[in-house]
Amino acid sequence: MRARLEAVPAEEDGKPVFVLRDLEELTDKPLALSGGGMLLASLLDGKRTAANLRDEFLKNSGAVLELPVILDLVKALDDAGYLETPALADKRREAAEYFRGNPKRPAVFAGPSYPAESLPLAGHLGKFFTDAKGPGKDKAGSPEKPAPLGLIAPHIDFTRGGPAYAWAYQALSERKPPDIVIALGVAHISPDSPWVFTPKAYETPFGPMEVDDELYQKLSSRVWYEPRADEWVHKNEHSLEFQAVWLKYLWREKAPKWIPILVSSFERFSPTEAPSKIPTIEKALKDMGEVLKAEIEKGRSVLILNGIDLAHVGPRFGDDLELTPELEKKIETEDRKSLVDAMALDADGFYRSVVADENWRKVCGLSALYTGLRLMKMIGAVQPGRLLSYGQAPDPAGGIVSFASAIYDR
Repeated sequence: MRARLEAVPAEEDGKPVFVLRDLEELTDKPLALSGGGMLLASLLDGKRTAANLRDEFLKNSGAVLELPVILDLVKALDDAGYLETPALADKRREAAEYFRGNPKRPAVFAGPSYPAESLPLAGHLGKFFTDAKGPGKDKAGSPEKPAPLGLIAPHIDFTRGGPAYAWAYQALSERKPPDIVIALGVAHISPDSPWVFTPKAYETPFGPMEVDDELYQKLSSRVWYEPRADEWVHKNEHSLEFQAVWLKYLWREKAPKWIPILVSSFERFSPTEAPSKIPTIEKALKDMGEVLKAEIEKGRSVLILNGIDLAHVGPRFGDDLELTPELEKKIETEDRKSLVDAMALDADGFYRSVVADENWRKVCGLSALYTGLRLMKMIGAVQPGRLLSYGQAPDPAGGIVSFASAIYDR
């Protein structure tokens, strides 16, 4: 079985199933598996024979499978593109090469997730400012406050999180645009690269968010690996596309240039302690901070934008939990404890507060916000952040997702 797949709980003909989703989007063929089929698929490691699979399935489930049944499932998975094969590797390489050769990152969610034309999109986003859960006022026309040092905005879809985006971007509209935006999003696929760079402009219906080429070179040269090795992750990742849309909506042709960076999970190598104890991570963070400090010394204002969500809890995310008001309250209580550390610019404290209980909330923005808090602190942030909004939304497949908006003034 391929590694970068997601199994989404669903129902088919009144029976529970798992629908496989390809996070790399190399195949668009849906495939629904029963619980037993999912168990069998999880045993496909490229080493076991059909007989081995039969024995392992019996050991784990107590049920006997005939070899033809096993072979039929393997064929179905292969035909749908869910097995790691030489043909799939070729397809992955071709997709990566095609994306690498494109000078811009297309707005892949325009249409499916939000209006693809600028006028309808402006109306769609504008309504969130006066939504009952929104800030209750439109974006400011003539900002007077200086550009902030940091911003936290969600990356959940606009339908569920639109008012929370409006809280963040309304506050941003009251401040002058910065000279450069360092945008940190979540690499949900979580490739090997801790920070995934791209020099590509992000296209939006309002025009492209252009990259500051010179600063891109300075920042990307501070990591110890090839910064574009996992660049393909940007192709189908929504966490920064949604920020690009809001930034261009806010400032249109006056939007500053940015550096889009997707952040992988640090929990792989720092499961219980803050990443500051990892020498390579610590050195890269300090080096990137020095680059940004040098920009500020030249008189440029820098905004650290964090496009993150918080908790992901429920059957949709692998939890055997009943979704109750008590659970929602528990999630909120723990989220707000972590946000206290985040508002205090205590990156290590924030990280530890999330992983203390094995990250049972599955805070997807953990590593991106940790990076953002560290960079904000290094470029001179002293004032605590101001929490603007906190919210939760149901996941259609059974779960709870939480998110927040905040701003850090200089």
